[in-house]
Amino acid sequence: MQTTTGRIGLLRIFAAMSLCLALGGCAKEDASQTIARAREALQDISSMSYDMTVDISLESQGETLYMTTTAAADYILQPLQMKLKMTTSMNGTDGITATSYLKEENDVNTLYTGLDLGSQVFWQASEMENTDSYTHYNARDNLELYLSSAQSFVPAEEDSGDGTLRYDGLIAGEALDQILDASGIRTHLEDMGFSLPAKKDLTDRPDTLPISIWIETATGMPVKYEMDLTSLMQALISDLIGEGNDAQFPADLTVNKMYVSMTIRDINHVDAIEIPKEALDALSNGLDQFTAMEDLTEDNYQSFFAVASDMGYQYLGRAYCKAPAGMFEDSSFLDAFLPYGDDLTYTPDGLTVTASAHGMEVLQTALHCEGNAQSVVDQAYKQLLDSGLEIMDGEIGETQYDPSLDIAYKQIAYLEYEDNIQQPRVAILYADHKQQQYYLYAKITYMPEQFDEQYPAMLEELRDAFALTLPQYTLSEFY
Repeated sequence: MQTTTGRIGLLRIFAAMSLCLALGGCAKEDASQTIARAREALQDISSMSYDMTVDISLESQGETLYMTTTAAADYILQPLQMKLKMTTSMNGTDGITATSYLKEENDVNTLYTGLDLGSQVFWQASEMENTDSYTHYNARDNLELYLSSAQSFVPAEEDSGDGTLRYDGLIAGEALDQILDASGIRTHLEDMGFSLPAKKDLTDRPDTLPISIWIETATGMPVKYEMDLTSLMQALISDLIGEGNDAQFPADLTVNKMYVSMTIRDINHVDAIEIPKEALDALSNGLDQFTAMEDLTEDNYQSFFAVASDMGYQYLGRAYCKAPAGMFEDSSFLDAFLPYGDDLTYTPDGLTVTASAHGMEVLQTALHCEGNAQSVVDQAYKQLLDSGLEIMDGEIGETQYDPSLDIAYKQIAYLEYEDNIQQPRVAILYADHKQQQYYLYAKITYMPEQFDEQYPAMLEELRDAFALTLPQYTLSEFY
């Protein structure tokens, strides 16, 4: 039965090796030697391509939320060049495919991102002060982390048949926290509406993370890995729930699957990465309307309001409001997608921003709540009633709540005086869990007297931005 993957060739290890050669025998590597050789082989990588898949399935109150992300990348380490094409599907519904190019030239890092909306690809380009947020796409460094962190690697009993041999190991202790970042799991959970603490001491945890790595027998190069994080994540989430649930996971949340796999190809054969002309034009045409958060200050954040063309929008703009104290370690800002017009307004504290155009008005803020999204919506409704709002008879909807996503909304209709004329209004009160005990709250209001030809297109973009099935009303339904 073969249990090793390579031979120690013509190494001259004095008499012991001479005796081995004289007897016509050969020495074989044990698993630790193979892993050490694989780590050395990694250092010879200057470029590569890879394919990656992340599968996550969560369940709460009988409902299942699952997300699959596929990524294909070309990567050159020095100077840094990268092409990354990523598609995410949520509950079987395909999301937008994004293609990013990252290039380092003359000590300047430029990021180009194209969003494929089917009929057209919208590009944005911007210069980046650093590329820290893209380091987890460096497959070479990730493999080095996994190989150096895992314990007790053992070879599979049989060759895989493709010139590689699988080695199975376990990762434990403080390395687990690094794995959560390197694998991109934190980011994927945030995309699903959940967040893990930025740092958690995992040193003394009994949990282990199984990992399998495939190594080429001829070259010693690691070319594939798979990690099953299901048990580890269930244990971590259960602990967070038991400790007070700062991350606001549903109390009955079950991790059905959390799996990451990557296959590396074309090692040292990616000579250049060509950036499409459309992407280069985005930089020269000044379409980099997405403002980097580090560019925002207390003095200027209210001045950045522009059409969010990088998202494929023509009628929605991106503005910024202040994040409430305690949401982040330092003072920060949140982006807000609002009807683009010339009436952007802020509350004095900068926490709430409002804009209207084409018959739609959106108010957005973020707030702390010890309850859930339903609590946020119900409290907002109560405040509207306390303000003396004249609710139209029979026009109050029930609060709809999705516990698996911690999202809630409520539809109401009321009367409001505009220029001393009583006008009907329909509003959607919406709350979405963002992190820990902080929620995004929005009030999306129909203003029928301002409906125009662009109103249907505006409504469609609002549906996309908030992932809500917003009704389309006509004037005849109000007057």
